[in-house]
Amino acid sequence: MRIRDYQPEDFPRLCEIDRRCFEDRIAYTASEIASALRRTGSVAMVAENDHRRIVGFLLADCVKACGHIITVDVLRGYRGRGLGRKLMLRCHQRLRQLNARVIRLETAVSNRRARSLYQSLGYTCLERARRYYADGQDAWVMEKKLE
Repeated sequence: MRIRDYQPEDFPRLCEIDRRCFEDRIAYTASEIASALRRTGSVAMVAENDHRRIVGFLLADCVKACGHIITVDVLRGYRGRGLGRKLMLRCHQRLRQLNARVIRLETAVSNRRARSLYQSLGYTCLERARRYYADGQDAWVMEKKLE
């Protein structure tokens, strides 16, 4: 497995993976992903398997010393192998280079596995955002202070 920076030719695969990882009402549209990639302070990286096939990705940004993890997507067959953690750790490095002092993210209250990963990386729950997702699910807003 290898983590590398996003390249424009990866775009269709990112859209496909997001649709496979999240149900229709939650998955980002291609235009939303494209918009996030164009933002100033955008951070995007992909995880490739041994055959150089993208099996996961992370999208984040940094505005005024505040990083924001937009999405972390890993295909079902590759979960539990540490890819999400590797993507997050690499993203933390990149956000530090962009002078982020804090990182925030949102995760579905029902997604205990993701919340456990984020907590193991030093994130704490700040608040519960009611009906955050289009399907009506609540989200935990989580934060990590960078040293």
